Formats: sequence, structure tokens, C-alpha cells
Amino acid sequence: MVVKVTRFTIGGEPLWGILDGEEIAPLEGTFVSTADILRLPPAELKTRAGAERFPISSATILSPVTAPAQIVCQGLNYTDHADQSGHASRQKNLLFMKAASSLSGAFDPVIRPPGCQMLDYEVELGLLLKRPLSAGDHVTRETLGDFIGGLVLCNDVSARDVMFGEAYLQWFRGKSARTFCPCGPWLVIPEPDDVADLLDRIEIQLWLNDELRQSAHSRDLIFRPETCLNDISSLMDLSAGDLVLTGTPGGVILQANAALAQIVTTKLFKDSERKEAIVQEATAYARYLAPGDIIRAEMRTDDRAVDFGRQLLEIVDA
Repeated sequence: MVVKVTRFTIGGEPLWGILDGEEIAPLEGTFVSTADILRLPPAELKTRAGAERFPISSATILSPVTAPAQIVCQGLNYTDHADQSGHASRQKNLLFMKAASSLSGAFDPVIRPPGCQMLDYEVELGLLLKRPLSAGDHVTRETLGDFIGGLVLCNDVSARDVMFGEAYLQWFRGKSARTFCPCGPWLVIPEPDDVADLLDRIEIQLWLNDELRQSAHSRDLIFRPETCLNDISSLMDLSAGDLVLTGTPGGVILQANAALAQIVTTKLFKDSERKEAIVQEATAYARYLAPGDIIRAEMRTDDRAVDFGRQLLEIVDA
């Protein structure tokens, strides 16, 4: 059994509710954060659903991942994306962070920052912690459900010209602008014993202006969730409600080539020259996200039994 929980508003304060077909049943009780939701098992959450119902169409859907939260991301974690980025042989897990202020809803606009010339999408599967993870913990496939309380559809929106062009290659700055982490539209909360199996059966897709750009299966992940969590716990602590993004498949706009690699290596400490050269090379063969573009992303199990929802994101200028 899974429970789908969304965070929404109908002209007032944010509420939490369980999806029941095309309706939302608000939860009774006080729930401030995602961590509050994940502390309860699915069966108990269902008992908290009140009798009142709202049509989904009447609600404004908010991010079901709430701040404050740490957002830890994996990079190049699908084989095809690693190949397209020139890192076919992956020996180490790539980890980086996003700011919690980048969180936004599944239907909110994505704001292109002033001066950004290489805005890109990255559809991702997100894992939500329901308990702390620290140095003394060891996660196995069998114990994933002890740590992961929910799964969610996300987009790791990225300003590539900032990531590779700003001083010292600033990934955090290039991925942390406000609206750069759309989440939802709902959390899928499984029984603990079902988490590992569910993580083996997920399909994820993204369209740009109705053109399919990304399509992958969770079995294509290079570093599995348990490996990632152990890697993170060897470095830092996580808390309930923190979010781990598991990487994006191939098909992003930025594609590695020999010219880009040469620019990065030969102009590593020449920031202004490097950024200008990267933008010139990368925009010569690809069109990056611009105002009016529509990103649609979907995630579901391969048997269509569990639907994680759809995101519709319009690009706008600041």
C-alpha cells in the first residue's frame, strides 16, 4: 500500500491532504513540515483524513518538500548521462548541494535569473528521509525502508553557464536559484517493506514543448540509493525531511564535446574567458530554456500501478 500526500492551499494557510481519486482529503491534526508527515506510517495517515473533500482542480498545489531541509544531489548517476557528459567510467559518486530556498511547486513558474544564458532541466527521483542518518548508520537494500519515508518527482534546474563559467566552477550557485527545485505534485509514501522494490520499478520522463527529451528507468542508476545514503552518512548528517536527488538521465540540453572539455581544462583559472568561451560553444549547437518554454515531467512505476504525478513548468524571466 502507498499513500499519496500533497500540500496545498485554497486561498488560505497551507494544508496537507491525502489524494483520493481526483479529490484531496485534508489531514486532521497539526503538520508543519514534511518531516511531520513522514513520521507517521501510511495506515495512520489514512486514518487522519477528514470527511471534507476538495477537487484537485480547486487547489493551488505547493511543494510537498518544505524548508528548512538539506538537499543533497547525485550527479551523472545514469549511464547515458555519464556517457553524454564524457564520464563513461564512473568510479566515485558525485555529490553536491542545492539551497532549500530553491524549492517550488510542481506547477510554479521557473524563473530564469538575470543574465543566465544556459538554463537547463534535469528530471529526477527524490528520496525523503524519515529519520536521521549519521555516521553510525549503515543502509542496505533490505533496510532502505527504515530510512526512506517518501518518494517524489523533482527537477534539478541548472544554470550551466554559472556552473562551469563562474569563478571556481560554482555548481551550488548554478543550481540554487529560487524556483530551481520544483517538487511534487505529491509525495508517495510506501510501507517500509515496499521501498526497495518500488525503487527498482520507476520510470521517469521529461518533455520540452511536447518533445520527449529524457526517459529512463531506475534500474539504470549507477550508484543505488543504499550506496548513496552510505556515502552521504560517511560525510555528513541528514535529518528527517531532508531530500536526496538521485541524478538525471541523459537528454539534458548541455552535451559534452571535445571543444567544451578543452575550454574547461585550458581556461580553468581564467574565469571570464572560460565563461565567454563556454557560452559561445554551447549555444552554437543547442537552444537553452527561454521564457515561454513548457517543461512536462512524469514519474510512475513500470506497471503503471503507482503514479507519482506530473509537473508542468513554464520558464519566465525574473
